[in-house]
Amino acid sequence: MRNLALPGLQIAADGTMLPGMSEASVASPAPVSGKARIGSLDTLRGVAVLGILIVNIIVFGQPLGALFDPTVDGATEGVSFALFFGMEVFVEGGMRTLFSMLFGAGLLIFMNKPELSECAARSLYLRRIGVLIAFGLCNAYVLLWPGDVLYGYGVAGLLLFLFRNLSARALLAWACGFFLFVTAIHSVMHVSVRYLGEAAAEVQALPTGVEPSEEQRTSLEGWEAMLESQGLTKSAQAEEIAARQSGYVDNFIYGAEFSFFLQTANFFIFGLWDALAMMLLGMALMKWCVFDASRSLRFYLLLMLVGFGAGLPLNAWETMTYVDSGYQLHWQSGSRPTYDMGRLLLALGYIGLVMAICRSGLLQWLQDALAAVGRMALTNYLMQSLLGNLVFLGVGLGQFAQWQRQELYLFVLGLWLFQIVFSVYWLRRYRFGPCEWLWRSLTYGRRQPMRLPG
Repeated sequence: MRNLALPGLQIAADGTMLPGMSEASVASPAPVSGKARIGSLDTLRGVAVLGILIVNIIVFGQPLGALFDPTVDGATEGVSFALFFGMEVFVEGGMRTLFSMLFGAGLLIFMNKPELSECAARSLYLRRIGVLIAFGLCNAYVLLWPGDVLYGYGVAGLLLFLFRNLSARALLAWACGFFLFVTAIHSVMHVSVRYLGEAAAEVQALPTGVEPSEEQRTSLEGWEAMLESQGLTKSAQAEEIAARQSGYVDNFIYGAEFSFFLQTANFFIFGLWDALAMMLLGMALMKWCVFDASRSLRFYLLLMLVGFGAGLPLNAWETMTYVDSGYQLHWQSGSRPTYDMGRLLLALGYIGLVMAICRSGLLQWLQDALAAVGRMALTNYLMQSLLGNLVFLGVGLGQFAQWQRQELYLFVLGLWLFQIVFSVYWLRRYRFGPCEWLWRSLTYGRRQPMRLPG
């Protein structure tokens, strides 16, 4: 798999670059063949789509609270604790950040189609985003996956069009602005949750017979409501387990309310700014030719060392502080003031590592396999929702809340192997993954050729 970051190449659609394209040379817009794709970008996308399952599998197989608090599923010692700790340090937040960066890079590539006028490119782009939002709604409500990111990426993508012509430095400046805003939100959450928890603890420690004040009752009610909303009470966990082990209708009713909250209030308070920050950074890195493995090997090794050298110790300190606090809510991931910096550094470390491997030509067989997964990222992401829910929800095998973490990660390894083999096999015969084909056909308004010649 070769990288095509050479002088004179112009950016075309869908993560590709074509040499010497002009308006006169293209009769109509369409995706190009796999031979013209940026191999390193696909490889990195493959790492992200497989890596994000390490976090998502906890929500597939255990109550939501287990994603934040290992006491929910008893992962406080032994192998289960080691897996929790490792996920927090090496994965949590980092893969989602990487996924967002790559989405921004891909949209930048798509928006800069040299063969189209400004009006035509905007129309095509908005249609593409609309189809993506539809995929996200289907994933959340039909496939019953409450952790869907496609809807949020689509909504954020509508705003990205406004930034398409900015320089890399301007994109970085905007990304930093949104990043600082998100960090400020998490810092305020950290202080607020800590204050509310301490106030609730004071009420619970009152001697028998002493009535709490109105303010104290309000604090206690607020604390209990927050625990309930995050699935950290026994009643909330019992309700979730009962719904998830039931049939499709019960799962739809239970999940629809949660998905709606995530896609509305929670999204516009937290998720939108998070996505924009990382997408804009991804666009800047794309303009700086970071994702095509064309920078020096020294550059990528330095990026890896800085990212992992600072990010991993920071994540380890955060996790140890959380554990030492007795799993206090204000030290959970997402409520830590340093959470965003840790996950950003982690993502940069992975970018440096993967790009260094691509730049050096090492492990070519693994690069090619991961690139196949990356070329079918949408199909593989939706496949994870489908297969995960068929195994764990009551609509399938009903294994929800039945497996320990080590068993869940054996399932992850098996699904990784299946998706790698399936992606390689499929792309030897077809131009696109099934969902990618549908996305492109709806975007371009005509059925795309699917089977490869011969």
